[in-house]
Amino acid sequence: MNLEDEAFLVIRFGLGALCFYAALIGWRMGMGYVRHPDRRRRGFIGAVIMVLIALLHLGTGLDESIRKAGQPVPEMQWVWLAVDFLVPLFFLRMAHAFAARDRLEAELAAAAEHDPLTGLANRAGFERLALAALAAATRAGKPSVAVLLDVDHFKAVNDGWGHPAGDAVLRGLARAAKGGLRPGDALGRVGGEEFALVLPGLTAQEAQPLVDRLRAAIAAEVPHPGAPARTLTVSAGIAEASANDPTALESAFRAADQALYTAKQAGRNRSHVAGLADA
Repeated sequence: MNLEDEAFLVIRFGLGALCFYAALIGWRMGMGYVRHPDRRRRGFIGAVIMVLIALLHLGTGLDESIRKAGQPVPEMQWVWLAVDFLVPLFFLRMAHAFAARDRLEAELAAAAEHDPLTGLANRAGFERLALAALAAATRAGKPSVAVLLDVDHFKAVNDGWGHPAGDAVLRGLARAAKGGLRPGDALGRVGGEEFALVLPGLTAQEAQPLVDRLRAAIAAEVPHPGAPARTLTVSAGIAEASANDPTALESAFRAADQALYTAKQAGRNRSHVAGLADA
């Protein structure tokens, strides 16, 4: 085997290795498209094609460099060798573009379901989380509750200290609420100063102490803007959520909204369970 044969074989092996790497990238992309059958299939097909091209290059390299050792490598073989490098490079470039597209789609999907101010789920995202929490409790044969939290006198905060102060209050409330929840609980911001929760595995009476601890944590951790001596308080309405479908969830939150109204009418800074006479 002369120097030209060795160079041809090394370059062909390098091209084959590049094709195998492209095939690995394509296979991984295909494995990641669980919810996109068409993209999954295209990823697998691309991986198979790259493997076949890699094997073709390895076979050609062995044929020219070993079986035809000592014979000059035709010029067109060198030309096609250079052209063939474009195939895996193009495949990898497309894979990079697809990955960028996937990241953008994920970011847009997250933005569509999240509140940019607090980072919590918005109304649309919360419904998905809430239904998942209800479904888990239903499978376990356990009850669940829907909860609405509302900041007391929030309009006075915005009017007295400005909207930036109100935004700071909402962000602080979100942090405090997240810190007081259990794994599997659902939390979202569903209105201006209104937050919703689904607490699986609890009855309304069992949930009330947890909600009151959550309210106390918010009062302790979220300072009143511009008035350190004052305490920021939250009222809550609690209702049973018996089924994991959108209609039942909506009914549960209507009951929680009525309970929240009762808590507000009773003087605020308290929780109320739907159907009970006392706050």
